[in-house]
Amino acid sequence: MRRTADPAWLFLATTAVLAAGTNAKWIVFMPRLVDDLQLEPYQLALLGTALELSGIIGEIPTGAVADLISRRLSIIASFVIMGPILALAGVFESFWLIALTQVGWGLAWTLHSGADVAWLTDELRSPDRVDRLLISRAKVQLAANALGVPIALALVATTTRTTAIVVAGASISAWGLVLAMTMPETGFERTARAAGAEFKRIVGVGTRLTARTRPLRLLAISSLFYGLGSGVVDHLDLARLVEVGIPSDVDEVFLYGALALVQAAAGIVLIRLIERRLIDVPAARVLSLLMLLAGVAIAVTAGANVGWAIFVGLVMQEALRMTAEPFITMIANSHSESDVRATMLSFMSQAYAGGEILSGVFLGVVASVAGIGTAFAIGAIIVVGSSLISSRI
Repeated sequence: MRRTADPAWLFLATTAVLAAGTNAKWIVFMPRLVDDLQLEPYQLALLGTALELSGIIGEIPTGAVADLISRRLSIIASFVIMGPILALAGVFESFWLIALTQVGWGLAWTLHSGADVAWLTDELRSPDRVDRLLISRAKVQLAANALGVPIALALVATTTRTTAIVVAGASISAWGLVLAMTMPETGFERTARAAGAEFKRIVGVGTRLTARTRPLRLLAISSLFYGLGSGVVDHLDLARLVEVGIPSDVDEVFLYGALALVQAAAGIVLIRLIERRLIDVPAARVLSLLMLLAGVAIAVTAGANVGWAIFVGLVMQEALRMTAEPFITMIANSHSESDVRATMLSFMSQAYAGGEILSGVFLGVVASVAGIGTAFAIGAIIVVGSSLISSRI
């Protein structure tokens, strides 16, 4: 007999495992791509594009399936599938095989994206409590990101970079099995209508709701531009540091780990400040401010010619981005209808992913031709534009 856990606790614990595992992987994976495999900037950008493209293709179908069949099963499947794919990304050396793992990982991620918040909302049936948990999730995610740093460094110090990535993947799959044994689903109501017709209805309702509801429409456009501008940082942050120059005796894994650790700490401090000072401010106004400051941070990273200034810019940009995520989810969740909630949240993820795809194609080429700093400068301008759009929500 399956023993169920408290939904709120399980939601935060799942966030912690996924954040720690994926961050431990990225801390080792990016230096492996830049240092061991010596990929070019456009190749790094293409890997990010492959990841986001698979996400944008999968978000709506998987969101609709979660709304139609089971959010619980969708989340469990995501973890079970994601782990082995993540591990293979650390084993393969061929650029195209690594790109294939990014496609698989992106598709597996969409099974979880949106379905988790929709599941939590149905289980708790308390919008105010869900909003508080979304803020708590952001703090847990940042703390778990920080925890992933010593885990990754310890694994690299005692084994190899490949082994460290494989262990991170295995931990994510193992959590999927834990979810299978403990995750409840009491608030979700399956439809009695034919699956194919209901799938089309869910996607159609979600599309019309986004198009006709001003806050959702502006949020989707803002998320698209935010992904376009900030995507260059996601793909080329370590390459930007290497471009300026780092001491030859500094291991890129330790440098990237230190960056992730400071980013997590800065994000936790930022969220605490927002909780205390901006708790009664509308979510859209907070989101607009965070996006504006992120644009400034990217501009600093673009214009600086010393490593420490770029480091600070990267820290602030990531802390601001992580802090902005729960506010995007709050706005989307508050304007969604229950039976299409996972689909609606997937729409917003799809908008951001679409921006990152354009970033990988456009700004990746700019980085290869005119330099990474120029690509960052263009990204900063675009992010400021996303702030102006979100201010109208």
